[in-house]
Amino acid sequence: MNLYLIRHSISEKIIPPKKDFERELTKEGIELIYKAANHWKKIVPAFDLILYSPYLRAEQSARIIAEIFRNEDKLLKENNIAAGCSTGTLIDILSNNENEHIAVVGHQPDLSQHISNLCSGSFISLSFPPAAIAKISFERQLKFSSGRLEFLIPAEAY
Repeated sequence: MNLYLIRHSISEKIIPPKKDFERELTKEGIELIYKAANHWKKIVPAFDLILYSPYLRAEQSARIIAEIFRNEDKLLKENNIAAGCSTGTLIDILSNNENEHIAVVGHQPDLSQHISNLCSGSFISLSFPPAAIAKISFERQLKFSSGRLEFLIPAEAY
């Protein structure tokens, strides 16, 4: 299995009365995720499934990614990967999935913690900016400390 962790793109600041889960992508965030996803097509063969957090900014990012990869039918909202998702929960969600290339559009600091937990037996400190993508490959079963981080590419690299 190849797991692609993707952070949603740049979003609005929290301005009451708007709730955190209602925050939308900014114009800059929309442009950034379009640019990043177009470049990902050079290194990612396809996504068999795109799971996304129920937060609006994650959904908007996932929809743009699906549009670029022409697989809108592969989108699935997963409430359990909202901000604060544990790696154990992510493993539970993905453990019975037969797809080879799975994208998960989520939030920080969750994504950095997932990389640390899935690829190492100890804590790894890393930066995971908006619209960045990381690929973790698993030879057998997806479980703690069994993944290999193949890349982590910030959108600014394009």
